[in-house]
Amino acid sequence: MTSPELLSVASLSKVTRTQRVEKYVGILPRLSPFKFVFIYAVMTVLWISITSPSDRWLNWYISIMWSLYLPAALIGVGRVLVKGKSVVVQSNFRGMTSHKVIFVVPTVCRQNTLPALKRVIVSIVKYAPRNLLVWRVDIVVDEGAEAVGDLAEFVSCFKEVRILVVPSSYRTKLDTKYKARANHYAAEQRRQEGDATDKVYVYHLDDDTHIGEDTAASIAEFIRRYHGKYFLAQGILTFPHELSPSVFCRLADSIRPADDVTRCGLFTGDLGTPLAGLHGEHLLIRADIENIIGWDFGDTLVEDAFFALRFAELYPHKSRVLHSFSYGASPGTIRDLIRQRRRWAAGLFGLIWGKNNISFRMKLPLMYMMICWVCGPFHFVGFVLIVAWLSGTGNTSPVVLWGIFPWTFSLAFSVWQYIEGLKINMAVSEQQEHYFLLSLALIPLIYLFALVEGFAALCGFARFIKKDLSFEVIRKES
Repeated sequence: MTSPELLSVASLSKVTRTQRVEKYVGILPRLSPFKFVFIYAVMTVLWISITSPSDRWLNWYISIMWSLYLPAALIGVGRVLVKGKSVVVQSNFRGMTSHKVIFVVPTVCRQNTLPALKRVIVSIVKYAPRNLLVWRVDIVVDEGAEAVGDLAEFVSCFKEVRILVVPSSYRTKLDTKYKARANHYAAEQRRQEGDATDKVYVYHLDDDTHIGEDTAASIAEFIRRYHGKYFLAQGILTFPHELSPSVFCRLADSIRPADDVTRCGLFTGDLGTPLAGLHGEHLLIRADIENIIGWDFGDTLVEDAFFALRFAELYPHKSRVLHSFSYGASPGTIRDLIRQRRRWAAGLFGLIWGKNNISFRMKLPLMYMMICWVCGPFHFVGFVLIVAWLSGTGNTSPVVLWGIFPWTFSLAFSVWQYIEGLKINMAVSEQQEHYFLLSLALIPLIYLFALVEGFAALCGFARFIKKDLSFEVIRKES
């Protein structure tokens, strides 16, 4: 039988880009605030040169709508200016930690998701021993999963990997379903096995998101530096281009690492209170804290955001950022991207306006984010021009000239997020592409991304109104 180490090296050479992960440890894309200043200046000059302020109803509408994103833009730009080069940090920590780390990977375990899951498992087996003395991987699957037999055969070579099968008869007190149900079952198993203590950490991954050398290093670094002081940490999600067959989707996902660096980085890292939500992957939680909060949230499609607000309420100022990336796959088609965003939106609307024990003030940042998101189609330039033409209004300028400045600030920040997020994703990608040309192509696409994202949010709102809580798992790799 092939040894685990040989198997991991052989598998990684086929299913992921091992050399690229190692090469980019300590070699980071530096985000440029000066690029934002340039974009902002150019846009402002152009708008001022063509604007003619008016006070008709459409001018009032766009003056308000196109300034809606300004608070988020100010937060993002402010954090980058304050943090400077340290806004993106990739750990090269060489030490070890003796605290036990349990990697939890829930999966639907279908044949079409198995290749990505194998990539995830192999990356953990390869990189975890470099910084972790005691570790284990728990693959959590539902009883009767389609590919569980093939999965069992694959993991039989890895003594640190086990499969936790959630019995079909298993129910939580609030009848939680889907991924949250799997997470809660895994938490109960840890409690029974004596692993729900402050000496154990749980690292959550999705079944299409693998780790790198920097990821394992950041876990050990966080535990060594912050044990007893902070209880939770979230890193930056990146999306290597070769893991998605869709050019549109991987360019659309340029926004996600940039959002982690700006909005999420401020709340989770600088304020230590994840009011902007959390991702369900690349997430490290001390086991006793996760045991207290649990994952039994009832009917929810966004267990990660629910956990974030519950944590923020119980343990304010107790979170940090992980100085590393995770490496995931963008949706494989535009249809799947819309389905993914629609599920997120439906879940977030349910969390914000549904009946739960999260206080209103805890929900405010997410509420603001959802308002901006669902309004996307209604401040889309094409929509405004069509309304102006149909109504005979014609003029699409602000009510007052100085209204140009918040408009262009928000728009410049959105453009800057996409092109800097693209830089991060390209830095971790095997495919060699021309960043400058791709950035230029990305700028006009941003309007289309906003339309697609906003449409998905509206569809999510419709699902929330209809109380449709079905959980769709999309395939992300070809």
